[in-house]
Amino acid sequence: MMRNEMLMSRKWSKTKLYVLYWVGYLLLFTLIEGSTDYDFFNVFRNELISIAPKAIFVWLVLEKLFYDLLDSSKLARTIMLYIALVINFALLMRLMDNYIILRYFLTYWAREPLLSAAPFLYNIIKLQFLLAIPFCVKLYRYFNVGNSRYQQLQPVLPEIEKTFLNIKCDRRTVKLQFDDIYYCESQGNYLEIFTANGVFRTYLSISDLEEKLPPSKFLRIHRSFVVGLSKVGSHNNRRVTIANKNIPIGRSYIPAVRKTLPA
Repeated sequence: MMRNEMLMSRKWSKTKLYVLYWVGYLLLFTLIEGSTDYDFFNVFRNELISIAPKAIFVWLVLEKLFYDLLDSSKLARTIMLYIALVINFALLMRLMDNYIILRYFLTYWAREPLLSAAPFLYNIIKLQFLLAIPFCVKLYRYFNVGNSRYQQLQPVLPEIEKTFLNIKCDRRTVKLQFDDIYYCESQGNYLEIFTANGVFRTYLSISDLEEKLPPSKFLRIHRSFVVGLSKVGSHNNRRVTIANKNIPIGRSYIPAVRKTLPA
């Protein structure tokens, strides 16, 4: 029940942010463009009519492509998809300009060919401008606000939820039972968690992950590895073996390993 309420609250907050952003955009654009010949009403009306494809474009990038853009394994495909979206929505904006706004409202303006380079390029630049601010805000919230909010909510979660870990993986939240985790390995800007149910990749530093794991069940043995204590098959002063995987022990972690794992 509490989780559903939290999700509804987050969706409502996100909706309010989107609405606030587009209202601000309409007012600012009207003020800037309308001040040229003091025709604020027509500028506002025309921009309001054509706002739908712009809002859909921004929503698609932020909600459908954002996490793939942060995934290096999907980056090339995602960039190609993003370019296709930009071209298609720039064309859609040209269609609206030529066949709705210029035809019914700005009838005294001359219509240019549909694929005329200058207005088409203008629409592409405009889409990038519209995306810049919300994309930066979402990027900031992803790397900063999201983690701190999760930590603030931890004390009010039921005790039973301390038996698993929640991570963001492929645009969704995945619940991993502590007892299913074999080991975790840092891979530069992301982390791989090896479990009984497969490998999960998340954008989280190994230090942040270590803080979320109970020390009674997990031990950091290297700057790039955290292991599940119950999964250790054998060990010596140089390595730990888990499921036929030899994991090195960092020199500075040897005292902690000797203290925690039996000789």
